[in-house]
Amino acid sequence: MIKGIGHNAMRVTDMEKALEFYCGIVGMKKVFDIHQEDGRPWIEYLKVGEGAFFELFYDGVKRREPAYHAKRIGYHHWCVSTNDLERLAQESYSRGWISEPKPGLGRDGNWNLWIHDPDGNALEFVKYSPESPHMKSNAAPYDYDRKGLTGIGHVAFTVSDMDASLNFYRDILGFKLICSLDNESGEPWLNYLRVSDGSYIELFYGGQYKAKCERDDAGFMHLCLECDDVPATVADIRGKGAPIDNEPKQGKDLNTQAWTHDPDGNKVELMSIHPDSPQAKASMVV
Repeated sequence: MIKGIGHNAMRVTDMEKALEFYCGIVGMKKVFDIHQEDGRPWIEYLKVGEGAFFELFYDGVKRREPAYHAKRIGYHHWCVSTNDLERLAQESYSRGWISEPKPGLGRDGNWNLWIHDPDGNALEFVKYSPESPHMKSNAAPYDYDRKGLTGIGHVAFTVSDMDASLNFYRDILGFKLICSLDNESGEPWLNYLRVSDGSYIELFYGGQYKAKCERDDAGFMHLCLECDDVPATVADIRGKGAPIDNEPKQGKDLNTQAWTHDPDGNKVELMSIHPDSPQAKASMVV
């Protein structure tokens, strides 16, 4: 019932710097914005790839470093897939963000590089290898010739209880476990789950403490999963034991949405795209 990752959402401390980074440097496209009822700016929508967006919320307060920590439960990082990884590597090297002007080969068999946005959030770029477990899990052939940014590769969380998290993402939401990796010491490190072709969830072991979060904290806010039918999806996952925080309703963007959360409290939005929504119209933007 879930088609893929619809968007990743963060709150930022300085919208001008965030847009300069994600649009001017990374290459995402600003496609629309939404204002609050009193007219104040609320959300800037950026297009990552076809059907994949990034929500940037205004007025974040930076109370702590948002970059991932191995033992901190919750959001770890997010990843954008691209076929322009070499260009991004050269750009990142020229700005002093990475030590070599070329990508690295990950333990999962894909090429990648890591940088941080103006608020310190970790952003990974990946160029998929045909022989990686990700591509072998595809339901259809993958288009390796697409240019630029191609979508949201994955969103990653550090979890406190891997069995509980796998029960939520694999058994309740229905994502297939495609790969498990150990660290250099041979200890369990992470699990990859397939959401759709080219989009995944990473679950890292080792979460031991959870930072106190305020509503206006800068950094990760929620993960959105796109569905064909939100009420049917809610009924299905509720029957399997998922908590439903908000029942299906129509949002300001005309899309139908509902909310749940994983065992560690990470917010997950379920959304179906209305044909007259700004997201649907933005899908036509090249």
